[in-house]
Amino acid sequence: MNQTPEATPARTAISDRLWWAIPSGDDTEAKATAERMLDTYKAEVLQGRVHVPDPWQPVFRLVGWLDRQNGRSPQEIGLRLLKLVEEAGEVAQAFIGMVGQNPRKGVTHTRDEVCGELCDVIITAMVALVSIADGNPDDILAAKLAKVEQRAAQTEGGAA
Repeated sequence: MNQTPEATPARTAISDRLWWAIPSGDDTEAKATAERMLDTYKAEVLQGRVHVPDPWQPVFRLVGWLDRQNGRSPQEIGLRLLKLVEEAGEVAQAFIGMVGQNPRKGVTHTRDEVCGELCDVIITAMVALVSIADGNPDDILAAKLAKVEQRAAQTEGGAA
């Protein structure tokens, strides 16, 4: 796909995975956008402007705090899993409020509020994963993402 002189196997692999996530009815346009995004990112990296924080470190601190407050009994782990369902319900509530689905209430939430609630779901899921996992949660997530990505690629290629 990538015809630029600086194409490397890694860049090509990233570009090939990135373009399909770009909203566009035209694959060529989406692929060109992916290339531009990679060029911009490369420039920012070379200028030292990119810092990618480890999202797991604050999660481990949160789990440590929860463990000190509540312990880590099977019941506590169950409650952390139930908290995830509660947070997902708040996403639904915020989305319904954003689109004004309830005629009695109208529009009550913003897109930023929906995004905030989605972040709460992500954080809560990460806390639950750290709390229940026997292994490294980063490795568990990476393995799951690889499986999902593989299924998506198979479906995109015509296999079900």
